Amino acid sequence: MSTTLYRKYRPSDFSQVIGQKHVVQTLQNSIKSGRIGQAYLFAGPRGTGKTSIARIFAKTINCTSLKNGEPCLKCDSCKTILDGRSLDIIEIDAASHTGVDNIRELRETVKLPPSSLKYKVYIIDEVHMLSGGAFNALLKTLEEPPVHVVFILATTEVHKIPETILSRVQRFDFTRLTVEEIIERLKQIAKLEKVSVEPEALEIIAASSEGGMRNAESLLGQVIALEDKKITAKEVEFILGTVSEKEIADFVGQLVGHDFPAVFLRIADLRESGIDFKNFGKSLLNYLRQMLVLKINPDLGKKLSYELTKERLGQIQKQISEIETDEILEAINVLQENTERFRNSQIPQLFLEASVASLAINSDAPKQAKMISSASPAPPIAAQNDLKEKKTAEIKPAVENKPMKLEAESKKGSAKPILKEASSGDLELVLARWLDVMDSLKSYNHSLSSVLKMASPSLIEENTLIIKTKYDFYKDKITETTNRLTIEEAIDKITGVNLKIKALTEKEFKAEYPNFKEKKSLLQEAVDIFGGKIVKD
Repeated sequence: MSTTLYRKYRPSDFSQVIGQKHVVQTLQNSIKSGRIGQAYLFAGPRGTGKTSIARIFAKTINCTSLKNGEPCLKCDSCKTILDGRSLDIIEIDAASHTGVDNIRELRETVKLPPSSLKYKVYIIDEVHMLSGGAFNALLKTLEEPPVHVVFILATTEVHKIPETILSRVQRFDFTRLTVEEIIERLKQIAKLEKVSVEPEALEIIAASSEGGMRNAESLLGQVIALEDKKITAKEVEFILGTVSEKEIADFVGQLVGHDFPAVFLRIADLRESGIDFKNFGKSLLNYLRQMLVLKINPDLGKKLSYELTKERLGQIQKQISEIETDEILEAINVLQENTERFRNSQIPQLFLEASVASLAINSDAPKQAKMISSASPAPPIAAQNDLKEKKTAEIKPAVENKPMKLEAESKKGSAKPILKEASSGDLELVLARWLDVMDSLKSYNHSLSSVLKMASPSLIEENTLIIKTKYDFYKDKITETTNRLTIEEAIDKITGVNLKIKALTEKEFKAEYPNFKEKKSLLQEAVDIFGGKIVKD
């Protein structure tokens, strides 16, 4: 049976360790100075070298011919450990030895001196899996271990380790490896295996490994199993079910450039290629997250080095210079929302198409608002302007007779009636022109115009128009910042009334205004009295 790559190329001394320089340097210094601790804790993500360094440390402290803090790999001690024949190096998987009895057995063997080595070393992997009783049983041994014993505890979940244990060990935190460190190591392995792998293919493997060398080596072994002497990026994408960073970057580049027809064409191409859209969506979300992080703080590029190469980092930095933070955040929210909404859809790419369509609609909203506010008199708005003046003239007299009375009332300390009376005429005007407001949006944002058909202006309170909708979906669409601004601009342009808008569902409206009586437009009241219906030309 062939040996897996991560076992075959496991480092045998400190010089072969990839990354973790802070850990290696500290351990080597302690070995050189003779200050060997009796309990260590190695904490960090999986596949980052915790067990490998624990074995190297155990080998080094027992080596009889040390060279600058490195094991010689030739003495009897080193050979015995390398061959796995040493009885003094004990590895325990805490996941399958979680009970108190297991630790009690360990405590009994700890008392026995080493059979052939200088130190007896206990490497307890996944130590966080021990039960509370087992930790208590281990505590006394860690507190006063025999001088010939060294404990090395390894964990991926350090927060589960009791404080009493943490206070008795020297802690070392392992970090994820950078993409470039992983790629360099994979190149060496591919060369030793006499396999040619495209640089982009190595990038895909490195990015998929999430900073873990063991993960990367396992993925490379999976790819090499093809028995193909020249491995391409396309083959790696097919085997791993992933997509290249370049594909994601190009996809986002088209989104940033608002080239939505091209984006839809790219989605169709991805569908034909048989890509796993679930993985594509996950990669796309992660890429957008990286953009968001770097947009807020460009200095965090170093923190993302385990995910990105320098070339990809430069590409993201260029893209974020062409997009605002709220646009990135909106893209993340829309994509995440649609991923959940269409989770069980029979059409795998639907969540992506719906997300792109939503972003396309919203990206046009600021432009639409600007067009509405600056448009020259042209149908249908030009024809509405004459109607606006006529309607305003009809409504004004009803309001202009009020001021003296309202002023007198305001002296009594009642400011609210002024707002109420002053707003009633505005509400009449908005109700009279509501169809015109919807029509004015049709050519700019047909979707938003359709949403407004399912909503009705109900009252004006403190210069805010309260719009009532039936469902949360319509309320959410109206209250999206760009959509809200577009509607406010349209109302201002057509009615001459400068209002903010607020959308509520019918249930929310009823709870907030329990005594409200629906206000009808003059036109609607006439229809109710004389019968008939409103007909638009």
